[in-house]
Amino acid sequence: MTAETPGIHRSESIEDLHHLRLMALLDELVRDKGPRQAAADLDVDHRTLTASLESGQLTRRMRVALDRALLDGAGSPAQEQRQRNDLLAGRLDRVEELAGETAVGLAAVQGEVAAHGQALRSIEARLAKVESAQAPPSATPAVSPSQPPSPPRAPRREFPELATLETAPDDEQVFGDAWPLIQEWRALRQSHPDRGKGLDWLRDEERLMTVELALLEEHGLTLPPQDYPLTGLNRNNQTNWRSTTLAETRRARRRRERLRWPLRALALALRQWRR
Repeated sequence: MTAETPGIHRSESIEDLHHLRLMALLDELVRDKGPRQAAADLDVDHRTLTASLESGQLTRRMRVALDRALLDGAGSPAQEQRQRNDLLAGRLDRVEELAGETAVGLAAVQGEVAAHGQALRSIEARLAKVESAQAPPSATPAVSPSQPPSPPRAPRREFPELATLETAPDDEQVFGDAWPLIQEWRALRQSHPDRGKGLDWLRDEERLMTVELALLEEHGLTLPPQDYPLTGLNRNNQTNWRSTTLAETRRARRRRERLRWPLRALALALRQWRR
């Protein structure tokens, strides 16, 4: 038995990781811009790009183009976050400017509110004295026996942006348009095991990742096990690994489906031959 060289396996692992990173970037570019625009941005033929997506393999030209895009910061969560920060900084400067312009007017309004509040409290005190003098000592407020007590209100959620696996009476009201997806997501999470390799498992995994990405990107929800809403880079990380998993699962499902067609044709041919 020959001894295996650890350095060789380590370089292969690094190469596989880099390949997955390039494929995730390619999936992100196609999802955001479409195949033709992504191919134009990468300066490659769109048929070459489509072939790479379907096969999961990168030609030398595709690898060079994706490496260049990666170095330029394409798909970088840090770059997107910097753009958001610049936009927020501009909005904050405008808010501070408006606050300075209205400071004098706000002080005047606060003074008027305080004066009106003092006058109102004086009137309420005088009215209370008149009512207490007119009311009989033993008078008690009448309660209608036919009036049912008001039902208790459900406590307000601390973070409505959190998608929960546990059901609650106000789920439909809290989640709104996302409620049908929440129901499907809960059913998938309950029935779908974490690990598997059959075609049915791959199809359920693909659907689960699709639903979770829709909840994250289209409805702005945060998924378990997080117990508070995620923003910025943390939110991008939650989205990116699901996008990568979805792309890998989709390719595995397509390969498995392509393998089933020859087997079905062979089984049909055997049945006909036996007849």
